[in-house]
Amino acid sequence: MNPISGDTQPNPMKLPEIIAGMEAQDIRADLAFTTASESPSLIAQRAVEEGYDMVVVGGGDGTVSEVAKGLIHAPIPLGIIPIGTYNNIARSLNLPTDVAEACAVLAHGEIKSIDVGQANNENYFFEAAGVGLDAALFPLGEEIKGGRWGRMLQAAQLAIGYKPQRLNIQLDRPISEAILQPVSRRRFLLRRVGRNRRKFRIEALLVAIANGPYYGTGFTVAPDAIMDDGLLTVSVFRDFSKWELIRHFWSISKGQYHRSSKIETYQVAEVRLTSKAKLPVHIDGHPLGELPVTLKSIKHALKVIVPAADTPSYKRKDDPNPPVALPVAATDGLET
Repeated sequence: MNPISGDTQPNPMKLPEIIAGMEAQDIRADLAFTTASESPSLIAQRAVEEGYDMVVVGGGDGTVSEVAKGLIHAPIPLGIIPIGTYNNIARSLNLPTDVAEACAVLAHGEIKSIDVGQANNENYFFEAAGVGLDAALFPLGEEIKGGRWGRMLQAAQLAIGYKPQRLNIQLDRPISEAILQPVSRRRFLLRRVGRNRRKFRIEALLVAIANGPYYGTGFTVAPDAIMDDGLLTVSVFRDFSKWELIRHFWSISKGQYHRSSKIETYQVAEVRLTSKAKLPVHIDGHPLGELPVTLKSIKHALKVIVPAADTPSYKRKDDPNPPVALPVAATDGLET
């Protein structure tokens, strides 16, 4: 747990509820706080070395990602108690946001191997990478989130002044195999680009490369993305005006996703993006530098605990359809 994280309520204030939820499931846990001198990934790696059966992280996407980095290809799973603001990773895995229900999943869920994104064979990401406008805006967004409200005007000016940029996209398979479009749009794109080509040039405001359906402030950026299929979903925002893009992201931030014919979508295991322009790149909201970048999916690189397949699906608290309680079976306890 990150002791200085938490928006409306600091994480440590949630500890009594978390401990009670774990004890109710006969889970015995040792608590570790992240520190400036020891990263969450190092704590997770040490837990593997010391023979623990599971590593549980209580936090939002940032803390979850950092802990998960220490468990890439590890023999033990990651358990998640989602107590962050957006919980995109937990949401993609259909995990409940209620603490007691999340603890029940830890005890009675099943182990699932999911994919992890990797940039330039070095940096891992779990939600999405982005090139273009969103990568330019993310650093300002983090400052605004941290309370520097004066940055809002700068962000607005950047968004209004940003122009579509030319870049090259190279897929690991023919376009005809990678493309995910309605039949009419698919035929148009294949005629324009070529069925067997793997590389093409575009002009776009942004390109999002997603490992899961959600990223950022809860945006449904890639509804077709699945976290265990070994593929990344590449969404090209080609013909959007800036106001159309703002309206689109405003809509999906409210959970009202509408497919747009202006979004070209491809699914690949690896993609490379290059440009003559100095276009910024981010992974999970963290600046990575500029193009070129190679992004790939590492299939089944991370073990996680998810609701068992034979139990009802959980829903978010703001879902119009309320969650169904998880049947709880007997347990022998789990050393965590």
